[in-house]
Amino acid sequence: MQGNRMKIAKKAVDVLMTVLLLCLMAYPVTGETLHEWCGIGMTVLLIVHHILNRKWTAALFKGKYGAYRTVSTAVNALLFVSIALTAVCGMAMSSKAVPFLYGILPVSFARRFHLSMSYWSFVLMGFHLGLHVPAMTAGWKLNKTVKTILAAIFALIAGFGFMLFLKNGIPGYLFFRTPFAFFDYGKSAPAVFAENLAMLIAFAFLGACCASLAKGNIKDGKLVAVILILASLFVGTALLLFDGGKREAAPSWENSDSPITGTAADKAEQTSPQTTSPESDGFVLLPGGTFRMGSPETENWRIADETPHTVTVSPFWIDPCETTGEEYARLMGEDPRSFAGENLPAEQVSWLDAILFANAKSRDTGLTPVYTVSENGVTWNRSANGYRLPTEAEWEYACRAGTETPFNTEKSMDADEANFYGHYPYEIEENYFDDSVLEARPGVYRQTTLPVGSFTPNGWGLYDMHGNVNEWCWDYYGEYDPGDAEDPAGSEDGTRHVYRGGGWNDFGKNMRSAYRAAGQSDLKAANLGIRLVRNAEGGIAGTVTAAETVRSIKTGGRVLIAYFSWSGNTRGIAEEIGRQTEADLYEITPVHPYSDSYNTVLMEAQEDQHKNARPELADPPASIEDYDVILLGYPNWWASIPMPVASFLELYDFSGKTIVPFCSHGGGRFGQSLTAIAKLAPDAVIGEGLSVHYSGGASLPDDVAAWLDLNGIERK
Repeated sequence: MQGNRMKIAKKAVDVLMTVLLLCLMAYPVTGETLHEWCGIGMTVLLIVHHILNRKWTAALFKGKYGAYRTVSTAVNALLFVSIALTAVCGMAMSSKAVPFLYGILPVSFARRFHLSMSYWSFVLMGFHLGLHVPAMTAGWKLNKTVKTILAAIFALIAGFGFMLFLKNGIPGYLFFRTPFAFFDYGKSAPAVFAENLAMLIAFAFLGACCASLAKGNIKDGKLVAVILILASLFVGTALLLFDGGKREAAPSWENSDSPITGTAADKAEQTSPQTTSPESDGFVLLPGGTFRMGSPETENWRIADETPHTVTVSPFWIDPCETTGEEYARLMGEDPRSFAGENLPAEQVSWLDAILFANAKSRDTGLTPVYTVSENGVTWNRSANGYRLPTEAEWEYACRAGTETPFNTEKSMDADEANFYGHYPYEIEENYFDDSVLEARPGVYRQTTLPVGSFTPNGWGLYDMHGNVNEWCWDYYGEYDPGDAEDPAGSEDGTRHVYRGGGWNDFGKNMRSAYRAAGQSDLKAANLGIRLVRNAEGGIAGTVTAAETVRSIKTGGRVLIAYFSWSGNTRGIAEEIGRQTEADLYEITPVHPYSDSYNTVLMEAQEDQHKNARPELADPPASIEDYDVILLGYPNWWASIPMPVASFLELYDFSGKTIVPFCSHGGGRFGQSLTAIAKLAPDAVIGEGLSVHYSGGASLPDDVAAWLDLNGIERK
């Protein structure tokens, strides 16, 4: 009697685990909260399952291992490991069921492992169920015809399941090739559960056939099981091919086409002789030409400052590669790079550093230095033949290489074509949960610079115009002047200088040919470097002066800590800063808060950013006149500031004040958030920022203290 109850309990637990697994795999239907609680339930049932099967565990090292027992033991062990890892990684990302465990693992690591292990659990659970089918059906009295019909029906269902398995890109999750979960939220709940059930049956069918093979239970010969397996796989392949004829799959980043399409290369070759510089510096001569600068209003993720206008540039020589750290160190006597390695680009160099480097390179090769640096600023002799920074117009002209599309490849770029935050290719923001329309799939995020020239060049033979490191330009940041159409040098005055191209930690949208980043002249960053140019022929007569150099950072006076937080990470950083400074705190809160659901807030945040929204704030300070320093905190959302922070920056006049940013992030550091702040508060001085990985962990107090000291902010 007790034995029967134990068998019933074991079967009940197996059934409940299967039902919960189907619910877990139906995330678009269940939502985040129910998904997390189903995961907790699955973990509890897994523990109960192994308690009920403790005799089986105790007998692992007893008796002989035949084919069936070997396969069954291996599957059970792998299933236990995969479900356990799924649970641990899920808890590390939990915001509902067990929020106190959030961050026990790096969240980006936990997300990828959670995805992989959940799908392995799904596959192994199906196989596990299938292995027990012969035992569960041993007492059924069915004639041979009925058995054959049932086998054929399940073979067809299994074939359909295998087709769905491949069509939905599940192998990409299993083998860590797809870093994010892409769901079709347009599917009905019955359709989602039906598809998951079909895939589960596919692997159960495979397990049942393998069990029959291992046990030798097929009276008509083991060949029947093999035939059924092959038949189901054939059905799945046929269905997939039939479906593929109607729907074009999104290209995978692992096997993308060459970045230079025939059309783009042809356009470039019509105007570029690509001759070598007579100075033997390897520079490429670009012919003069007229092009459309900026982006059309139809370009997705364009920004209002990318006003399209026609510009003509004179011929000039340009370095086909970004300046390396070795070259910078040879001439300047120091190597400021954050990353060590041969032939990596110079970074952590300010605009002023780039100016001085250009002059040093001119003197080193016997050319006339272009720049005169004085207390009054930097004056550019436009007719000098030495090395210099490109103008913004020259940079975009060189990058485009005759193209008019967002990227010089004439298609979206993936991680095989440029070094950037490959998890976030162009247009991923609005397609985060459904990648079927993406031209480039999410790929690897290297989190470092790469040796210059690692990817295919553009049509003019220039490398890394998109990604690796941003590149300083001469121009002040400001509105384009359509009347300044020939060899423009930018605004006559300003407080920020332009840099272009995007870096290793930038999203695809911020690598576009037209995208404009901006920073004050002393800004240094691990993704910001140099590419030099030289005049061709006689250059242009006249001089241009950039009067703004470096403005002092205010370190005294009253301090306000203003921050926006959603998950609590940024709030925790702000509170730690508050403990160390005893400064006033203000939490930036919109009148209509974002959703508590992680998936929902992702879409709300990208939609706000897409339309450059300014959410109304709840109870903002009446004035910030009494504050000299604003410590501005925020999470890095979609490689920029959350839009409530933009609302805060537009509420007040920050002239003469110092803004010192701090942000929480999942791997992208500041992204382009510093540019957003620089543009919205052009008359503020921006101090050295602090980027914190998620909540910062045990080192947060020390990191905050060092950051405050670096910015000269008094600690209590």
